[in-house]
Amino acid sequence: MNTKKFKIDEFFKKQVNCIPEIDSIETDEPTFNILTAYSKIVKNQNEEINNLKQYKEREISAFSIGDAIADGICLVDKNHKVLAVNKVYSDITGVKEEDLLGNDIRTLIERGYTKKIVSMMVMEQKKTVTILSTITSNNDKKVLISGTPFFDRKGEIKQVLTVMRDMTELIKLKEKLEKLEKESEKYLNELNYFRNKGRRKDEFIGENSDILKLKELINYIARTDATILISGETGTGKEILAREIHNRSDRSNAPYIKVNCAAIPDSLIESELFGYAKGAFTGAQNIEKPGMFEMANNGTILLDEISEMPIHLQSKLLRVLQEKEIIKVGATKSTKLDVRVIAATNQDLHLLIKQGKFRDDLYYRLNVVPVRIPPLRERKDDIPILAYSFLEKFNRKYRKEKIFDNPAIEALEDYEWPGNVRELENVMERLLVIDNDKYITGKKISAIIGKKKSNENTADYSVTLKEVVDNLEKEMIETALIKHGSTYKAARALGLTQPTVFRKAKAFGIKYSNS
Repeated sequence: MNTKKFKIDEFFKKQVNCIPEIDSIETDEPTFNILTAYSKIVKNQNEEINNLKQYKEREISAFSIGDAIADGICLVDKNHKVLAVNKVYSDITGVKEEDLLGNDIRTLIERGYTKKIVSMMVMEQKKTVTILSTITSNNDKKVLISGTPFFDRKGEIKQVLTVMRDMTELIKLKEKLEKLEKESEKYLNELNYFRNKGRRKDEFIGENSDILKLKELINYIARTDATILISGETGTGKEILAREIHNRSDRSNAPYIKVNCAAIPDSLIESELFGYAKGAFTGAQNIEKPGMFEMANNGTILLDEISEMPIHLQSKLLRVLQEKEIIKVGATKSTKLDVRVIAATNQDLHLLIKQGKFRDDLYYRLNVVPVRIPPLRERKDDIPILAYSFLEKFNRKYRKEKIFDNPAIEALEDYEWPGNVRELENVMERLLVIDNDKYITGKKISAIIGKKKSNENTADYSVTLKEVVDNLEKEMIETALIKHGSTYKAARALGLTQPTVFRKAKAFGIKYSNS
């Protein structure tokens, strides 16, 4: 009979209480097979017991964690039967745990607890679903619900795990923050306005009576959205006045866009003003470009040198003013805008209308509030104010301390200033940089702008009117006698009698040859 040796390990000794000294026994083959099978069965049972213990520990740990977190958890099977819920889920829904466990989750809708069951949506769509919902039975709590499916080996849903988060306080906090942000923005805008009001220096300088009236008009119209047409010669300060209107308006914290209509080529001005849609140009990048009107939305746009706008675009600008909307190049839909329009020109628009170069209907749309800036030669009393202002500006810029001597201002006032305020500013900057002398003299000014160019025929009030008349009369009689050669011919040319010419020539001491 064959025998086999069965080894006895430590695990087997514990199970059968074998003598510790025995490491193996000799048995026949059937007994060996029985002992081997028994040993395997005992080991397998022991592993199963350990696994069950670990699972139980995990289950206890999962339930403990589930009750500790702030989210509600609900597990349902494929038949919508509630398998498990945590305490938070009951707190959020207002439904007791015993009323949920073992029941159909769809009864929550029937009882009016909620209007949507996420686990049902998950089973229909067979994917994770996340929604915002309201728990109507519990003070209309706002909740974020996410349902996740678990599939069996056949790909069928066997369970759905739903996680519910109470968003009520978060939404209230968000609304409160938005309200506070709006109030904060309002107070910040008001604070910036008053700060700017206190700090901002009036850039449009002048104390002339016409300028003071103009400033008063600006105060009235700045807070409105009326379209303004500023006219005036080159260099009078139209752009500065437009910016001053914007700064004094309720749009001061919004964009201010300046467009020089004469500086943009005709082929580009439409796309620059109104922008273009994707694919509007062949070979261009497939992107959308905002135009200057869109960039100025909620703010102000200055259309400088409006007289130079091509006639074919004037109708589109008229639409912007009338409809408050633009159509981008290549677009099929219009875009609504809220833009305050200020136009400026140094041309006579009435003349351009007669010549067919400017639309009369556009002119009337732009000319809601006409503003004319007088040239510098009509406001000579502002020249010293402007000169000292520019002197201070450029002294600060070039770190100098130059001052005027007495004849300097007189030299500035005597000049015609065809380039207006801009020319005066340029001359002042040149006077600051040409040398390091402390004084700006009248001679230096005359060397740059030339001698007296305005009012060259102004009367000299140091002589009497009679003296001026006598001198003119003497000059005319003397010229006539030299030209015509006799008192008779000179008298006929002057419209006088021959005795009168003879007598006056003698009185003035005019020597002539009477032929």
